[in-house]
Amino acid sequence: MTAAPREIVNQWKEQMLRGYLKMAVLFALMRKPMHGYEIIKSINEWTFGIMTPTAGSIYPTLRDLEERKLIEGWWMLEKRRKIYRITEKGRRVFKEVIEKHFEFASTLRRWLLREMAQLGIIEDENIPSIMGSALRLLLLREDASLEARVEALKRLRLNIQNAMEVLSRIVKQIKVQEEKLKREMRLKGSSHMDVENKGH
Repeated sequence: MTAAPREIVNQWKEQMLRGYLKMAVLFALMRKPMHGYEIIKSINEWTFGIMTPTAGSIYPTLRDLEERKLIEGWWMLEKRRKIYRITEKGRRVFKEVIEKHFEFASTLRRWLLREMAQLGIIEDENIPSIMGSALRLLLLREDASLEARVEALKRLRLNIQNAMEVLSRIVKQIKVQEEKLKREMRLKGSSHMDVENKGH
């Protein structure tokens, strides 16, 4: 039996979420070693509730990452908790995955903007990207200097401000296109009315 489109979408979504959860765990552990509940809480907080892993999803993910030597864990017997930390291999893998992900997203973004420009929806396809500065901020090590942190935040802030200005112009361009199409609809509607009146 062929799967319905909604079922296929849900399956793909589930696969994507599992991949993002692995990235989220590695990112959380780049900050400091944590036990499972702390990891869940950390991911929920810095994704603003977009990702809400449960114990049923986080512990199989931790086992998989540990088997691949991307993280390592040890038991604190007095607290009956297993603490996890990221390995050097895990840091390298996380950095490469993030860079590849942003590279793919940037390619998709450039294609989308080019197509929108060709369709006349926008005039300027050179919208500044914040991905590079966001990536530098993400990949800062825990022991990064205050100067490095300030510089990374400054770059991200300036890029966001620049992007907002360009996006504001694009919103105006889209409004112009919207009004143009509405005028065409009204003209088309009135011409149909004229034809019908002549027929009577």
